[in-house]
Amino acid sequence: MFRKFMATVFLVSIYSTTAFAELSLNDLGFKKEDIKVDSKTVQMMEVRKNKLQIHQKLGLATMAAMTATLLLSDTAESEDGPYNTNNAHKYAGIATGLMYWTTAYFSLTAPKPDDMKDNGSTKIHKTLAWVHAPLMALVPVLGYLHDQNNKKGKASTGLVSAHGSLATVAYAAFMAAGLTMYFDF
Repeated sequence: MFRKFMATVFLVSIYSTTAFAELSLNDLGFKKEDIKVDSKTVQMMEVRKNKLQIHQKLGLATMAAMTATLLLSDTAESEDGPYNTNNAHKYAGIATGLMYWTTAYFSLTAPKPDDMKDNGSTKIHKTLAWVHAPLMALVPVLGYLHDQNNKKGKASTGLVSAHGSLATVAYAAFMAAGLTMYFDF
């Protein structure tokens, strides 16, 4: 019994020293000359990784802010009386817009190698940006115009009256873009 135990300890110690030993490129069939690492590429990819991590974290915060803004939309105006002076929706919208464009900045300024192609979830994520980005530029302007109409006691018409609907489309596209990054297509 003791000999089996000692043999097992011996085999485990041999295995652990060899299994976790550092493998060289030569051990894997590569020659050092075959693998050249360009320091500029490594540095660029490090900058890219850092910017996209910030983009991801700010994107999650923007999702929360955008949800709060949407939930506060009912406080923006009163349907049965004069203009409502509750500015919570307006200020949440301003904060959301600032967070949104800051998030976009980190994505747009992340360096990308020329030969890198978007595919799968990333491609869907970027395609949805073509929906929510223009709306995130338009919706605040429409919100401002809608607010001005309310202050004057005028009803909003045309595109201005679509502020809420377009904001909902922007919200849905932004949420879908965020969720696609959690699934691999």
